[in-house]
Amino acid sequence: MSWRELVREELKTMEPYRVHASDAPVRLDANESPLALPAEVRADLARAATEAHLNRYPDILAGELRAIIAADLGVRADQILFGNGSDEIIALLCATFARPRKNQRKAGICYPVPSFVIYRVAAIASGCMPLEVPLRPDFMLDEVALERSIVAGQPNLLFLALPNNPTGTLWPRETVETLCKNHPGLIVIADEAYLMYSGVSHLDLLPRYENLLVMRTLSKIGLAGLRVGFLIGHSEVIHEVEKVRPPYNVGSLNQRAAVAALARHKDVLDKCVEEVIAERERVQAALASSGATVFPSKANFIMVRVAGATEVFEGLKSRGVLIKCFDRPKTPLEGCLRITIGTRAENDALLEAWNAVAPKAPVEAAEPPTPTEPAA
Repeated sequence: MSWRELVREELKTMEPYRVHASDAPVRLDANESPLALPAEVRADLARAATEAHLNRYPDILAGELRAIIAADLGVRADQILFGNGSDEIIALLCATFARPRKNQRKAGICYPVPSFVIYRVAAIASGCMPLEVPLRPDFMLDEVALERSIVAGQPNLLFLALPNNPTGTLWPRETVETLCKNHPGLIVIADEAYLMYSGVSHLDLLPRYENLLVMRTLSKIGLAGLRVGFLIGHSEVIHEVEKVRPPYNVGSLNQRAAVAALARHKDVLDKCVEEVIAERERVQAALASSGATVFPSKANFIMVRVAGATEVFEGLKSRGVLIKCFDRPKTPLEGCLRITIGTRAENDALLEAWNAVAPKAPVEAAEPPTPTEPAA
């Protein structure tokens, strides 16, 4: 018997999540903050990191970081769980709540598509069944289709990226509350990775809904290298997820740097966010005036649809500007490109290259695929 026969069938058609290295001078493909922290802030974070005792394991509860975030959010310390970025937390949630319901072969994990790819990866890795609900052609939530999928498939978890990646669209807060209220047996995760760019939080709904969890990260505000994510919810729910969290999953260096950044330099992080938002509005307007179809974004990136998207992507790349290409025939993202907002100079380089390679006529939206019935 070959070791290949031991690989689960669901994984055989999947590819690992990869980010290809590039030497492009302008990198606008990864939804990171484009603004490097000032030298004095970097020096302070470096000094903080030297306080870590690397011969010892990290603080297993991230106590100092936990206290700062709990105070800032106005929640109890036992309402927070830390992960090595949001990716790990998504995997922990799928692992914790993977028990199939009665008459189900696998537990269902529901999420709209297109959305963050790790929802699907984590669902399959945990032995669960992905239940994918197509968005409308304008990339807004199809609430009727979502309700139908929840009723028919009875998923355990529903992931909602608010705002959504890769589309940048933000769905109504009222929808989240309605879902929590109408489906008390469904755990709803409000993924607020881009909260700082949208200004729309769901944290105030937590006291009313035990089945709501709010997920956040430091990755999108200038601290992507630290890989610090956190989950907020009712303490009893958090306690269950803690059972599958690996010990010491957030390293000492990461904890010390995050504490220093949040305790002493939050004003710098906030200012960087304000600059990105201002540039987002400028770039959106410029791309729209060029003839591209620009989807309204509340994140730190923009989704556009343009004729010959793959050729535009390659043309930008040849001019030293790297963005993310989602152009696939007969998919909801056909003709779509995602552009992370860069510095003003980087955005100027993007727009100059864009005007040189992009066609002027807008392209019509692709028809969404017919939703499939969720498997029980």
